[in-house]
Amino acid sequence: MPYTKTVSNRQICYRFDTVPPEHCSVTGSCSSEPLHLDYRISRDRIHTVRFTGWSDPVPSGGTSLTASKIESYEIRVNKVLPSSGINTVDYTTNVLSMKVNQTTTEMTINLTSDKPHLYCLTLEVKDVADNIRQCRRFILVDETTFIETDPRRPFRFTSASSQTGFTWQIHHSDICLSWKEYFLNKFYFDNALFNGVEEDQLITGAYEQISGKLPISGTPNVHGIVKYFVSWKWNDGPFSPEIEVYDLLNQTFCIRLPVKDGETYIFSVRPVDIVGNTYNESRTVFIDASLPVFNEILLNKREVRNGTFLIKDSEPLDVHFESYDNESGILALKWVLGKLRAANEYQETEITAGNFTMVTLYSIYFVTSIYNNEWVWFVV
Repeated sequence: MPYTKTVSNRQICYRFDTVPPEHCSVTGSCSSEPLHLDYRISRDRIHTVRFTGWSDPVPSGGTSLTASKIESYEIRVNKVLPSSGINTVDYTTNVLSMKVNQTTTEMTINLTSDKPHLYCLTLEVKDVADNIRQCRRFILVDETTFIETDPRRPFRFTSASSQTGFTWQIHHSDICLSWKEYFLNKFYFDNALFNGVEEDQLITGAYEQISGKLPISGTPNVHGIVKYFVSWKWNDGPFSPEIEVYDLLNQTFCIRLPVKDGETYIFSVRPVDIVGNTYNESRTVFIDASLPVFNEILLNKREVRNGTFLIKDSEPLDVHFESYDNESGILALKWVLGKLRAANEYQETEITAGNFTMVTLYSIYFVTSIYNNEWVWFVV
């Protein structure tokens, strides 16, 4: 039986798609984020994640029919590991992983933990041709920490005199307050989560968290504290409106006020940490730039002139004088008694000396070896 040749034709169409999915914010056709969370810093455990606005772009030189379309969305959650330098994301262990098809553009995640964590949320968008685009955002979940103080660190008026325990300011220049390392969130003191995160070479541009809250470049903070507010009151008046401290990391505040002797100022510092916890503590400074006042000095009930006194005969010395300060009072008094070789020639050695504390009327009694017609000097 002769063979009859049969010929058939079949046309196969291959679509080449090497372009990964993209988000409308990159093309400028929308203002939404590629990966959106209602709260980036939160005390809540349950969060809704949205990822609308994604599409599979038309390959160069192709038509809309040549785009393979979005196939799936996958969310992976990983912890950020704190360190003394740049922090890293622990991609070896997923806290959770959820995958949905192209018709779903949001999901709810549960970030329950017994302590605060900084999480990295990675969205992986895949088209039918297996092209992948990744996007990531960070979220801090903290429902337990608080602000406290370290009593080993100073919180004081640096413009005040150290001899008064930094409570009396003896000039009318700026009032300056310092609280370096005094306020802190202990958890973030021990866990430096905001130093910045290691870059991911596969995630760039708008798909990376390079701005806004919790950027990969890090968040300026002092042991978790991100803001300081200062207010003050004069004598018994009301507190002023709060002023935010411009230089967060310096932890100091200075201001020029029309201060006068005898006035009292109370300054309040209110730190706010990254979660929104707050704390308030105040310090008081007293103003006194005037010197103490001395009234006449009497030696044996006789007036001292030009700081000297002539002993007419050998006798005990009874010194009486008065000193006062209307603002701060007299904190301490020191005195020295010495001899003169002549009326204006001091001798190196002193006869006797002493001090008094917290008094205003002074009477000092000496029994000394001063002889007739010797000059003595008395310094207070």
